[in-house]
Amino acid sequence: MIGGAGAMGHVVVRDLLDNPQIEVVIADYDRDKADALADTLNSKLKTTRVRGDFTDITNKPVMVKGLKNAACVINSTPYYHNVNVMEAALEAGCHYVDLGGLFHVSKEQLKLHDRFVEKGLTAVIGMGAAPGMTNIMAAKAQENMESVESIDIYVGSIDNTKSSHPFLPPYSIETLIDEYTMPPMVFDGDYKEMPPLSGAVIVDFPEPVGKQEAIYTLHSEVLTLPQTYMDKGIKSCTFRLGLPLEFHEKIKFLMSLGFGSREKLSTKEGDFTPRKILAAMLSNFPTPESEPDDCEVVRVDVRGLMDGKPTLCRLETTVSSVRRWHEGISCGALDTGVPPSIVAQMLVAEEIISSGVLAPEVAVPAGAFFAELARRDIHMKRITQEDLSESKVLQPL
Repeated sequence: MIGGAGAMGHVVVRDLLDNPQIEVVIADYDRDKADALADTLNSKLKTTRVRGDFTDITNKPVMVKGLKNAACVINSTPYYHNVNVMEAALEAGCHYVDLGGLFHVSKEQLKLHDRFVEKGLTAVIGMGAAPGMTNIMAAKAQENMESVESIDIYVGSIDNTKSSHPFLPPYSIETLIDEYTMPPMVFDGDYKEMPPLSGAVIVDFPEPVGKQEAIYTLHSEVLTLPQTYMDKGIKSCTFRLGLPLEFHEKIKFLMSLGFGSREKLSTKEGDFTPRKILAAMLSNFPTPESEPDDCEVVRVDVRGLMDGKPTLCRLETTVSSVRRWHEGISCGALDTGVPPSIVAQMLVAEEIISSGVLAPEVAVPAGAFFAELARRDIHMKRITQEDLSESKVLQPL
């Protein structure tokens, strides 16, 4: 588990350890932090199945050495390091899973497909909540359709966590910065670049999230789903994100001031990168005093023809913060950290046998995946055109 000492990595590791047959190495640049987490988990679980290790994601030989005895590596580092970690997995001879590549990095990752096939290895890319869970939801929604017209993905959330922290990102601040500043992509018969913060719509999510403004952001579902369902005639694909309004306005303001820039600023005290300064400042704030109190809705709408008639199939899940493993887990950490753990375990158990670099909708058996989510109290619900028009109760899959 590279980057396993971070917030998302911690949830992945903890979920993996629920399987008594799995041993986990938490590999991190901060070896002390990795060792401390491993020691804590071994003590709590009365086990010796987890240990810390040092790794450097900019140094392939170091990564290869650490991965030599691994069956699978899960990569929870900043997405722009994905190709480096994949190259190390190839050389070490282990399977690979990550949490997403924000379209353009995912495009580069797919170019490694033939090399993974040659080695008989599998890389499942973009296997968090979104991308990841969303891709498999789309696969399930379209399975009985003769043709697919469109796939539209919406993620909305609220956060009522009590904290003195003035700006609490739901996940990696660097990823968030890129989602708010890089031009998002949509598919409309072809891939098109849209202006940042565009495509705003009001989405009526189930309570407690309720109505949220959702905007286009750069996501890899828009890259892979049109390729996967090209033979079904897909014409459009979009991804929209609806973060809590207060947070949404704050990050827009910070980006307008230039805190998203990668270009160094020269000052009398030295040269500084604004986004790195922002990340460092955020890391200095204490963690919230209270346990997480947040909620996220993940929705996928697939339109197409079924039995020759136009239809809409919606898959949706509502994930709330929980108390699990004797600690509070935020909804975002839960639905992002659990899916890569499930898929890594599928790879190790040879329940996924196709080789190559694969998107989740291609690699992961939907039924088995949803069953594993349900075991962890993350339940998918299906709503059809008739349900929408007649306001029927959503039925579990």
